Amino acid sequence: MNAPRATTTRDRRPDKQMAKQIKHLLRRVRRLGAAPSAALAGIAAAVLAAVLVPDRTVALAVVAAVVVLEFGLVAVMLARLLAALKEASVAPAPAAEAPKARQRTGAVLAPLPARKLRPLKRWTARLNQGFSATALPVMYQYADNEKGTYAFRLAMLDAIVSWRDRVRRERREPVRRHFDIVLVSNMNLLGGTTASNAEEVKAYRDAGLSVGLLHQPVFEWNVGREINPKIAELVGGDVVLLGKGDEVTCDLMIVRFPPSLSRLMDDRPEITPARTVLLINQTPFEAYGPDGVGRHFSWDVATVRDNLKSWVGDSTWYAIGPSVREALEAHHGAEMAGVDLADGYWYGSLDPDRWRRDGPREADGTIRIGRHSRDHALKWQTIAEDLRATYPDAEDVEIHVLGGTTAPERVLGRLPGNWTGHPFGSVAPEEFLHGLDVAVYFTAEDYVEAFGRSPMEAMAAGLPCVMPPRFEPLFGDGGVYCEPEEVEAVVRALMEPGRYREQSERSLATVREHFSHEALLRRVAALGVRVPDLAATASEGGTR
Repeated sequence: MNAPRATTTRDRRPDKQMAKQIKHLLRRVRRLGAAPSAALAGIAAAVLAAVLVPDRTVALAVVAAVVVLEFGLVAVMLARLLAALKEASVAPAPAAEAPKARQRTGAVLAPLPARKLRPLKRWTARLNQGFSATALPVMYQYADNEKGTYAFRLAMLDAIVSWRDRVRRERREPVRRHFDIVLVSNMNLLGGTTASNAEEVKAYRDAGLSVGLLHQPVFEWNVGREINPKIAELVGGDVVLLGKGDEVTCDLMIVRFPPSLSRLMDDRPEITPARTVLLINQTPFEAYGPDGVGRHFSWDVATVRDNLKSWVGDSTWYAIGPSVREALEAHHGAEMAGVDLADGYWYGSLDPDRWRRDGPREADGTIRIGRHSRDHALKWQTIAEDLRATYPDAEDVEIHVLGGTTAPERVLGRLPGNWTGHPFGSVAPEEFLHGLDVAVYFTAEDYVEAFGRSPMEAMAAGLPCVMPPRFEPLFGDGGVYCEPEEVEAVVRALMEPGRYREQSERSLATVREHFSHEALLRRVAALGVRVPDLAATASEGGTR
């Protein structure tokens, strides 16, 4: 028979840590007043009456009266204790205690199982990222639930205390000013939405415009992720990050990424725009089958429309490319009734001078085909035969991918030996593109590519870009279009020097005309923004 294991100092450590948590919170609740002393005095009186009063009837009457009073005092004590605990969850801590708050949170989280950590982290992130009115009642409900574990309830209460501490420490003077443009978007994303936002901010800033930025995360997504560094590094001078309590006006409010408006932040600034546009850079479903049924739900037209109207009033919606407009008209016509959908498109933009290379890559006997995009199943073809044809396994062909190769590897079973993968962010996109001969960009057959920032960047570098025919309405003669089985022949034909040079020049001309910073500035000028040294012209239009 095994002897019982002796309790060690390490075994008692969690108990000691929990005791410290309790003491810390108790130091921050209100004093319970005279109720405890009165309760003790009542108990003493009852004991003395029972011992010293000779008349049993009188003694019992005294004891009964004391018991009634004791119940009343206990009720008062419990009420005050509950109020004290709630006050502790919103009471500020001295600045010197901030580091301790972080240590405290870590100590509470440690003993919790994964199933408890998930709701704790999810609601704490929402609380910290602007959804306080939504998150606080839920977190209090968790904390007050007597069926929950003590550690979980304490952790919820502790997260609220830490949030209130941070709000008090980081309090600042509210921003009250006018901006030329306010850009609202989910700014913690990793892909094309963030790249588009960053490019637009650079264009506005370099043109001398003032820009307010509002991070509006998607409630159901990874709310806790920090603002992307590509956006954060642009803040400064006349580029200002807005927050709760700010009161601003602007000539134009631009909202990019409709899923952000599925639920508005509770803690948002007051914005009064002269005009508002919503850029539809993602369709309500990411894909639509042959039967028209949507797959991979992203956002609801009516919800986004109503939320935006209740916030800032009327708005004009812009598709960022023909494929978005086609999907809206084909699959969401009834929902779009009453929406002011612009005739033109709000294309992505970039600075062609930053992307363009001096000339083609020096010939070395190989053809280097490449592409860059996020590593998502919908960003790649799902039929293995088509994928092999699009990126041929030939002795004189190299395939280079920036962004990850997990998705194509799942389709193919294994990557051919002529593939080279570069993780997302490991190489600057322009540097990667400058090392290629031709860009080839095909996606899943039923995926609605809202725009195609990857092909645009490849063309800005001067690369011939081979794509499926559905991209032709967007890029016109700036691209080369064919079916998967035709890719290898098309690429080899492009390597003839004269044809290569002609296609490269067409690609660059298309980017300058429709996708440059100058084209973007003409567009916002047509919407009422006073752009220095740029006359307002008609909107870009959307046909080729």
